[in-house]
Amino acid sequence: MADAPSSTVKLPALAAPTFGYNPNRFRLPSPYSDPAFDTGRAEARNKAYILALAEVVGIDLAIWGFDYATGAPFAQITSQTIKDNLRKGWIIDTDDFWANSLMHPVHGNLTFNAARSLGLNFYESFAYSFLGSYLWEQFMEIQPPSINDMVNTPFGGSLLGEALFRMSRLILDGGGYQPGFFRQAFAFLINPVAGLNRLAFGNKYRGELLLPESWMGEFRLGAVLAGSNHISDSSSVSIGPWFSISAKIVYNVPGTPGLVLEKPFDHFDFDASLALGGSAAAQPSASLRIRGLVVGNTLSLGDEPGGLWGLFTSYDFIAPQVYRVQGFGAGPGVALAKRWGWFEQHVTLVGEFLPWAGGGTTQALGVRDYHYGPGVNVALELRSHITDRWTVRLEGRQYWISGWYSSGQSENISYARASTTIRIYGMHGASAVFDWSYREARYPFQPDITNRAELFSLYYTILQGW
Repeated sequence: MADAPSSTVKLPALAAPTFGYNPNRFRLPSPYSDPAFDTGRAEARNKAYILALAEVVGIDLAIWGFDYATGAPFAQITSQTIKDNLRKGWIIDTDDFWANSLMHPVHGNLTFNAARSLGLNFYESFAYSFLGSYLWEQFMEIQPPSINDMVNTPFGGSLLGEALFRMSRLILDGGGYQPGFFRQAFAFLINPVAGLNRLAFGNKYRGELLLPESWMGEFRLGAVLAGSNHISDSSSVSIGPWFSISAKIVYNVPGTPGLVLEKPFDHFDFDASLALGGSAAAQPSASLRIRGLVVGNTLSLGDEPGGLWGLFTSYDFIAPQVYRVQGFGAGPGVALAKRWGWFEQHVTLVGEFLPWAGGGTTQALGVRDYHYGPGVNVALELRSHITDRWTVRLEGRQYWISGWYSSGQSENISYARASTTIRIYGMHGASAVFDWSYREARYPFQPDITNRAELFSLYYTILQGW
């Protein structure tokens, strides 16, 4: 699936069942397993650099115009505020953690996909998202440009944007070059900027079909049934039941026969959840974890496909009710897979340096209630498949975040999740999830703070993938 024009579409070969591997492991036949699947002819892959630039500027202006019209104080810019921004230089702002760590990546995703859906590759689209963030920081807010926003918007936005781009193309391309109405509608919901460009230009910038050799997804609807928050062993708050939704997607499952890794995010993991409190005042619990392979290769265990290794990049946002942590990172990792007939085991280990990360409590401590600084992150994930009926996951993450950029001292955060999914019938299943997290924060002029949170959730689960 190269950028160069092609008159024919080369799709991944369907591997024969070997070593207990079932190509329909996740219960959907792959489109290219059907001999009648019509690939059509790939149109020349066009790139619209000038149009992409216009759309990036237009997205920034549209968001600013909405904020200005609704009276947002930061959007009331004048020629003087623009001059002041250019003169004062860059700062680390004191905005809300959710705005800085989640909404800015969402903004960056929009500008990234403006370029990505007009034929530009991953790195070119990142450059456009970076430019869009720079224009926003310098010209469209009254406060001086923010360094943390300049990191979170293009870096977090590009990782989120590429994952959503791949998901939307997965839905579209599963229907060939003429996907049906419902495929187009769902792809539009996932990636509206790409959907608008598709409505305007059709397949002009689509290029070849973009289908993974394998993928698996769990889409969940349920509730956080019980949980508790503990703050420095002095107070505890019980929570639940809360309405909750979540999604877990693995794109190009490590260990798949015939797996080819050529471009950034040819393999990625996407995990997102949102739980809404019982009152308007209750802060939601949320997480967004994206990890993709930037460059790497497959590996073998004897004669079997054994997984993959390489350089990973990630963006994490984890926010149980009592504290928050976010970080952009990159580092080496390996994802191994082994099958013994009806039993399949996956292991992923990744260690990352976080050039920019943040963590803090929901209890405000002065103007800024969280640390900002570089850090490290280690992730270990185990996933077991027992026949095609039962999946068990154990996941752990350890973060250490310095406060060198802001607030001083450090954050030491442990996060663990245990979950299980049982297939009941066809694509219908049920999942149980237990989240545990512990935070130890050190500040220069006040006592250390510890937080602990637990959540137990039950879900109805839709299983998808091939």
